[in-house]
Amino acid sequence: MLLLYATTMFLSALLLFWVQPMFTKTVLPLLGGSPAVWNTAMVFFQAALLAGYYYVHVSTRVIGLRAQALLHMAVLAVAFVVLPIGVPEGWVPPVSRMPTLWIIGLFAVALGLPFFAVSATAPLLQRWFSHTGHPSAADPYFLYGASNLGSIIALLAYPVVLEPFLKLGQQAWAWMFGYALLVVLIGSCAFQARRNDVTSGPSAAAAEAGPEEQITWQRRLHWMVLAFAPSSLLLGVTTFLTTDVAAVPLLWIIPLVLYLLTFVIVFARKPILKHDWMVRAQALLIIPLSIVFYWGGVVLWLLFPLHLVTFFVTAMVCHGELARRRPPVSHLTKFYLWMSLGGVLGGVFNALVGPLLFTRVLEYPLVIVLACVLRPGQWKGGARNRWLDVALPAAFVLALIVPTLTFDLLNASYGRVVIPLGFGIVGFLVYVFSFRPLRFGLGVGALLVAQLALSASDVLVRERSFFGVHKVAVHDEGRFHVLVHGTTIHGAEHVDPALWREPLTYYHREGPLGQLFAALDGTDRIKRVGAVGLGAGSAVCYRKPGQTWVFYEIDPVVERLARDTRYFHFMSECAGDTPVVLGDARLSLRSAPEGYYDLMILDAFSSDAIPIHLLTREAVELYLSKLADNGILMFNISNRYLDLTTVLGNVAADLGLAGRVQIFKPLKPEDQQEFKSKADWVVLARTPEALAMLDGWPDWKPLEPRPAAGLWTDDFSNIVGVLKWWQTAKDKAGGS
Repeated sequence: MLLLYATTMFLSALLLFWVQPMFTKTVLPLLGGSPAVWNTAMVFFQAALLAGYYYVHVSTRVIGLRAQALLHMAVLAVAFVVLPIGVPEGWVPPVSRMPTLWIIGLFAVALGLPFFAVSATAPLLQRWFSHTGHPSAADPYFLYGASNLGSIIALLAYPVVLEPFLKLGQQAWAWMFGYALLVVLIGSCAFQARRNDVTSGPSAAAAEAGPEEQITWQRRLHWMVLAFAPSSLLLGVTTFLTTDVAAVPLLWIIPLVLYLLTFVIVFARKPILKHDWMVRAQALLIIPLSIVFYWGGVVLWLLFPLHLVTFFVTAMVCHGELARRRPPVSHLTKFYLWMSLGGVLGGVFNALVGPLLFTRVLEYPLVIVLACVLRPGQWKGGARNRWLDVALPAAFVLALIVPTLTFDLLNASYGRVVIPLGFGIVGFLVYVFSFRPLRFGLGVGALLVAQLALSASDVLVRERSFFGVHKVAVHDEGRFHVLVHGTTIHGAEHVDPALWREPLTYYHREGPLGQLFAALDGTDRIKRVGAVGLGAGSAVCYRKPGQTWVFYEIDPVVERLARDTRYFHFMSECAGDTPVVLGDARLSLRSAPEGYYDLMILDAFSSDAIPIHLLTREAVELYLSKLADNGILMFNISNRYLDLTTVLGNVAADLGLAGRVQIFKPLKPEDQQEFKSKADWVVLARTPEALAMLDGWPDWKPLEPRPAAGLWTDDFSNIVGVLKWWQTAKDKAGGS
């Protein structure tokens, strides 16, 4: 019996967390690959989970076990009407407004029924198991660990086993067969529960619920808040990762696996990590994270593990408190309901509330502070202690900000030593107060607020959209205005009006794009240009009289900033009447005339990530259909982590295209100071003759395929295969 219940919960969790990256990856091409898609999807998943838990809680109170079993089998059967899972016909995302509600609606229609049915499994089976008379029936919470173990295996298997070997359509069919097996197993559990029910009788449901006054509202709210903080932090740290690498399931999965692993550990009969250890480790990790949180100069490969480890330990502290405060089995469904509600609210705060309230991603650091306040510790004390809990953190903020601004330490040479030293001293003092949760939490907040205030000194404007946070900042003592998204510069312009027409960053005249236009100069081959991705508008200054240019941009905020002459002048000086078509390029380009463009420039960034759906075989086929016979495709694939030459090399080989690649690095140090960036560009055409004008440019090398990485399509992509460090490791080991 125990094996049956554990296996069923394991399979239900596996299906539940397999379908999340699978269907979200299916939807990504409709929305530009934005990291916000995952956060919004998580809100749906958490809300559906809450609905499942509420359904179990109400049915437990209203009907008996046997009727509940029949009801749930009927719910499972009805869900087959939407299988296999896919995007329904006619769902096109909105262009003029935030697509958040559209995403939730799409998920509800395409996935809602089966996800709801599976999400109810964990509390339902634990409730049934508690009726069986098994020796462990009085405390079935350990089964929750088996459930989360299934979730972890599904998530770990997705990028390693499922994604590389199964197309999305094949995954949908495989998931449906797994669902059918789950229905059989749940039916077996229902049969076992009815046969072994030891709580039969008309008053069984009422007796199980227990006296209502035993669970106070204060206790329920505490459960909810303890679940809220890790859920919000999950989305916060996921946004941090996917903004600067790629909006792909591999990077969503890492934080989610850590999140689920905390449940497995804290609800185990004998947790392998003691709660006291986690409480102490949290204080040790939070301080350095708070000190470097907004320091863009810290290398990302150091920040990633620090964020992830701190998130894991903090979730362990919150979930450990939940496990310590769980009620008797008579209130099991109520406990899961309030815990799930906290998870939903955490997702709503990050995905819906935060983007409306804040112009930068403040929800992540705010919830870090909340998680510190939720630590176990000393809350009692006289008026003096309570006053110090607030006064000391306020003093820390002033001690960090006032001297820095008074003595202009940000621009002074010795400031590089004095400022970190000041933060280190304050960080040590905050750590000393870790035994008082409120003082410690507000102290951590003081470190974050001070950094936030100092990091904003050079920012002219900051705006936030569904696709991320954009800011325009002043650089190099006021000589440049720079457009930044995440940690990536998307355009820079000289403040000097005489240099407004000079493209910089990835588009400067000595780089690959400049070389292409120089090679084509005087050939009269380029009459119509389509550019995917606007940025600050730098590329448009290659426009010649008589040429027609069209930009395709998914984010209205980017267009607004590019056209604002307080910051940039590329559009006003060079664009003329160049239109900007808003919406995802894959959708917008469908309405362009066939064979219309002589040159298409693909440069669509999401911070340092390039939306994967713009590089698949189907995407390139779409571009080719809009390209003249002798036309050229130009891809900016600059990326710190992914070798996207492999992706385009395989697509070009499959479609029989000619291709060249250039990995450009500025030769002179002063070029980088002038925002002439290193850049990776790929150029494709139908025939080698169309690229013959580059023969005189020796830095352009033939584009080679790497078959082992696979051919990327809308139905298949393998992010692991194009990670630079992975390819380097395979090459050193003698792999292909």
